[in-house]
Amino acid sequence: MIFRISFNIFDEDLYKSSNESQGVMNRIGILGSGWLGFALAKEAQKKGYKVKLTTTTEGKVDLIRRQGFLAQFLKLSESSAVGELDFFQSIDALVITIPPGLRNNPQRNYIALIEQIIEKTESHKIQRVLFTSSTSVYGFQEGIITESSKLLGDTPSAKQIIAVEQRLLKNQNFESCIVRLGGLMGPNRHPIFTLSGKKNLPNPQSPINFIHQKDAVAILLQILENWKGDQTFNAVTPFHPSRKEYYEQMAKIAQLPPPTFEQNGAIRGIISSEKVLGELSCQFMVKNLLILN
Repeated sequence: MIFRISFNIFDEDLYKSSNESQGVMNRIGILGSGWLGFALAKEAQKKGYKVKLTTTTEGKVDLIRRQGFLAQFLKLSESSAVGELDFFQSIDALVITIPPGLRNNPQRNYIALIEQIIEKTESHKIQRVLFTSSTSVYGFQEGIITESSKLLGDTPSAKQIIAVEQRLLKNQNFESCIVRLGGLMGPNRHPIFTLSGKKNLPNPQSPINFIHQKDAVAILLQILENWKGDQTFNAVTPFHPSRKEYYEQMAKIAQLPPPTFEQNGAIRGIISSEKVLGELSCQFMVKNLLILN
């Protein structure tokens, strides 16, 4: 069943589930309508979920609604939440796809921003939270990296993500699932366009730990459909050529100057997706990441 609703005024009654009395989880709220959040919304709606999502740009609300989605303006900061706070009403599962954004705003307190979301989650009695984390929490370590590996991420962004994960998993008022996504690639997004022509890139023999947007979305939906409570999953495609090999091949595919690498460097570990493959029975759709889209 595909829901196609287009209107200019958000109507909460249209969003209420006919299966509410049965406890069916079919109402998803997605915080963030960016590259990943919007792709997730499209696939979830195709599967018959009732989906609403937020945008921090008021002018984007009508644009999203014209595409058949329930959209609301909501802008979160470290100290406040401004906009249509009724977004948090009538949600079975809340998906947080808001990245730390410290590259553009190094002073941002991402932990405090997530605390604003936690407060709203608790007050609206949302029972399930799915958080898109990052494999950067593992830092630079060798060997096979699983969900039980140490969290050695020491960048400002990784440290804040680690703290957010812990706050969500320890909260007794709702269940949380953490998905540590590898480097995201897919439509209109590939690191070769940034790295082309760069000189002396580090760690040439370190394996890539990437995932395509299609598979990231599929894993998130699989988790929502097979909810098991407080869990952590790695989401990385089992395709791990070295950085040097991968980017040289991608430069040829993109017809761009290849980057050059240092001769030596530490070798980072391979991030395992065995738990996703085993417990969720996921099958990766994009198995060979030698593609641009």
